[in-house]
Amino acid sequence: MVGRRLPPLGPFALVVILCASCTVSHRMQPVGPIDVRSQAGAVAMVEGTAEHGAYPCEARREGAGDGVRWFGPQREPDRRALADWCAGVGPVEFRPQPAFGGSPSSQSPDSTFTVATWNVHVGGGDLIGFLQDELEYGCDAQGPRKRNRHFALLVQEAHRASSAVPEASEGAVSRKRIAATPPNGPRRDIVQIAERCGLALFYVPSMRNGLAPGESDREDRGSAILSTLPLADPIAIEVPFEAQRRVAVVASVRGPGDTVLRLASVHYDVAGNILRVLGTGGSMRVRQNDGLTEALDLVDPERDTPIVVAGDLNTWSYRETVVQRMLETYPDSPPPGKEKTRGDWPPDHLFFRAGGSALGLVEGSYRVTEDAFGSDHKARLATLSVP
Repeated sequence: MVGRRLPPLGPFALVVILCASCTVSHRMQPVGPIDVRSQAGAVAMVEGTAEHGAYPCEARREGAGDGVRWFGPQREPDRRALADWCAGVGPVEFRPQPAFGGSPSSQSPDSTFTVATWNVHVGGGDLIGFLQDELEYGCDAQGPRKRNRHFALLVQEAHRASSAVPEASEGAVSRKRIAATPPNGPRRDIVQIAERCGLALFYVPSMRNGLAPGESDREDRGSAILSTLPLADPIAIEVPFEAQRRVAVVASVRGPGDTVLRLASVHYDVAGNILRVLGTGGSMRVRQNDGLTEALDLVDPERDTPIVVAGDLNTWSYRETVVQRMLETYPDSPPPGKEKTRGDWPPDHLFFRAGGSALGLVEGSYRVTEDAFGSDHKARLATLSVP
């Protein structure tokens, strides 16, 4: 039998094949308020003569940002792009104490701690309604109403409107403005929610919410942690740059059994332009995830501290490589949820590693909410306890 000759490959097909095996470094490092690539660059920054190799990010040193441990990619193109996106955002918000100064020590020995993750669609989700209906935590115009149940809510696409967000400047980069309306009234930003509900807050903006000039458009958005327990050891991880600046927000609480539990709210990119797809061999989310994992391992090399990592991974399937890698890294996770959390897709996930602790997932507690509360995502929840 005589085989048929294959048609010649076009230049685009050759590029696709060659780049399918491309790997772009995900390596991570600690970074400071001003990210410089050399000691000479640091001196030049001080003398005001540096242009190349210095990537300032005011959000790292303004407000609470100076007290946060920062990690970011080693690769210079990533650092340059992240700095451009950072130029349009306001300062970090870290308010570690909840109104009630909660402690799980007052609960019974088998006390529990619930962790929820939810993409709130840039303020479009009804956080007040969610807290009331899903976490049994009421807060109204008079403020919070105390509950015995402790929880942390890991938020993605949290929204802030504030004069602390700088006016749009030349060189700043952002996506278009999103201004979704909650079903039960106007948007409330994440800082207002924390104040009204008496919750501890750690918020790190990833990007400006639009670049239109004017006071009313001074907004940014990013990831956050809201908690009924005090937050400690704040960490911000700028994952390798793909399509947008993404910052994972990490903090610790003292959970059931007085166990230190680390929490990480994460958000990866859904897609990049064709050049990014080709340049990374289509492994954008995997690279962002590998960067996050490496940064967390720099924080806890022995992986002794229990941790929940949850958020919007923008995955199309629970079989994606990034989900499988997370399950390997966090072996005590519930089975990957097949339930759809946005339309027909499962982009939102929750992972857990017990480390050296006795913490475990309460059987049957891992679930998806039936209601999206005005967001374009449903939430996932799980409860931890000490046997």
